Amino acid sequence: MERKGFIGGSDLYSIMRGDWHDLWLVKTGRKEADDLSGQFNVQLGNQTEAFNLEWLKKQTGYKYRHCDTELKKIAGVPYQARPDALAYISETELHESASGGMILPEAIIECKHTGGHKKMSDILDAYLPQVHLYMRVMDIHQTIFSVIFGNRWEHCVVDYDHEFWMKVSTQAHAFWQHVIEDKEPASYQPTKIDWSAVKVDGLVCRDASQDNQFVNLAHDFVNASQTVKQHEVIKKELRSMIQDNEREVFCDLLSIKRDKRGACRITINEGAV
Repeated sequence: MERKGFIGGSDLYSIMRGDWHDLWLVKTGRKEADDLSGQFNVQLGNQTEAFNLEWLKKQTGYKYRHCDTELKKIAGVPYQARPDALAYISETELHESASGGMILPEAIIECKHTGGHKKMSDILDAYLPQVHLYMRVMDIHQTIFSVIFGNRWEHCVVDYDHEFWMKVSTQAHAFWQHVIEDKEPASYQPTKIDWSAVKVDGLVCRDASQDNQFVNLAHDFVNASQTVKQHEVIKKELRSMIQDNEREVFCDLLSIKRDKRGACRITINEGAV
């Protein structure tokens, strides 16, 4: 597959991981792209993609169609979007849908097949830059992640966030300058971009480390000397601090996460006790 002349989704994954040098060798024609035909996890994902799409359709009612590759130059950088599929839904179905995370009439679908030990947050952490590239190039404002985790399946709906994309595209632009100037890049560290403000199923995430009330309650909750009654009172007060538009509120001691049913679960972080 030709990989010169643009930055694609998998290229952006490499850029964010700090793997600039190998990618620069490929983009400047000094090295052939790796042959993935013998890589088991890649081929497994390819083979299960059709099932993944059909399962998404069965579980949610989202119809889907495959689409052509799209190229667009943005701020001097040529990007390529190759999503797995596009979801579409009629206006009637849009109003009737109750599958968690209301989607717009059209959305990108990204299918993944990964290990059972991973969580959706791991997938989002790795691939949000990639799907933001697709959304920006195709002018589509939502992505549906359809993910097989070992022998279980989950999905979520992600909204385009322009501030997040601007931070990602800054890294892409910096890399592309090395390509067009034919300048070998030095070693780069992975780039970690905060995605707490990106809406996932319509909800955002909040770091409450500077919220004294939340942190004090977290200390009380973690304190094993509390009576059962006191513990329940503190738990209720902590849960009340997660707003209707938030999927998670956290500090160094614990996190409160809302599931798709709306229930809020408190988890003490490792090492907090």
